[in-house]
Amino acid sequence: MTRLQEGTPPGGDIHNLADVAGVSRTRSISEGRHGTSARAGIPALGPSCRAAFLPDLAKVVEMRQTARAFLGRCRVPEPPTEVVVLAVSELVTNAVVHGRGEVTLQITVSADVVRVSVTDHNPAPAVLKQAGPDGESGRGMRLVDAISDAWESSGKETWCEFRYANVAD
Repeated sequence: MTRLQEGTPPGGDIHNLADVAGVSRTRSISEGRHGTSARAGIPALGPSCRAAFLPDLAKVVEMRQTARAFLGRCRVPEPPTEVVVLAVSELVTNAVVHGRGEVTLQITVSADVVRVSVTDHNPAPAVLKQAGPDGESGRGMRLVDAISDAWESSGKETWCEFRYANVAD
């Protein structure tokens, strides 16, 4: 089961992401307007989407679809959207495979930054690994490192940020 929450900024027009993304919502939408950019330590205003689920590799596809739908509703341009969706895929996969307990994905959009955060109950931080040429895993965090503007893992939370030029409505 996936619990989905979404918050909107004042005057925002996002009402029900669960309907857009085809995800069943088990909690009501909450006003989650204020986040903090871990990189800058400053408040970030903007819409946010939060989904919590038990570890299951099938959730990776669902979270990619949810992220793409949410970013579309937030009018994030196409080039950064595809890169953010790729990061969502890698971070959620990492949490499902290596994490413990419930996984939470949160995406926050501000004027020119998209922040993706994934949490689980494993206290060990995500690390950059050197995968062998025939290795089937070990490249996810290297990919996130290469495509994001900033990332960090404190153990239970791994986040990354993407800056983009906001081509306002």
